[in-house]
Amino acid sequence: MGGTATDDNANDANDLSPYELARLRRIQRNEARLQSLGLLKPKADRTKAARVTAPKKSKRESRGPSAPTRSSKRLRALKDQPTNADAPPPAGEVNNDGTAEEEDPPSEVDYNRMPQDPEQLDDHEFQVYVALRKWRLRRKNELEIEPYKICQNRTLCELIRKRRQDVNFAHQENNSSQGEMETVKQDLLSVWGLGPTKVSSGGYAWEMLEVLDTDESCKHLDQSRSILESDGKE
Repeated sequence: MGGTATDDNANDANDLSPYELARLRRIQRNEARLQSLGLLKPKADRTKAARVTAPKKSKRESRGPSAPTRSSKRLRALKDQPTNADAPPPAGEVNNDGTAEEEDPPSEVDYNRMPQDPEQLDDHEFQVYVALRKWRLRRKNELEIEPYKICQNRTLCELIRKRRQDVNFAHQENNSSQGEMETVKQDLLSVWGLGPTKVSSGGYAWEMLEVLDTDESCKHLDQSRSILESDGKE
């Protein structure tokens, strides 16, 4: 018998470490708070805007200078918002003593380096990482093999960062020419942990790209690219 939706959600959750689950909950809470303050547009609006302002280009762009280290002013600003000391802690976020679970402050992200683990991703990149982890868990269950035999976490992190830094990295169009497909393969081979077998036709790398090319992943990466611009405004 097939698993229920509840079982699938449980499996997705169990594939993440307790720290990663806590971080995902924090991101979701922060997004809800930003939206309640009018600082974050609904998902549908953001996706639509991204499609209009960032159309696909036929030619590959040269990669610009690496982005500097940053920390989000929008998230830091949340700490300055007045809070009600008597307000109950969020549901599901309570410590054993009844106090609200403390959130770790957003860590600085060094975009000059390739990340080796998810802690080195920003919050938007991390949500793409979660989507790729769900894909890997599904394939692991289907094939009944260990996750690392599909790919390691470092591979997922580096693939995300490379696409974040260059919107055309490993980008494929429908009916791409042989030369364009070869360029995509060379891009994929530059990612740590992706060798000829995984990049060959039908290899895992192409399945990763399908996750990376979803509207949701593109939206998160667009948001990540816009952080420095929005944080630099007075």
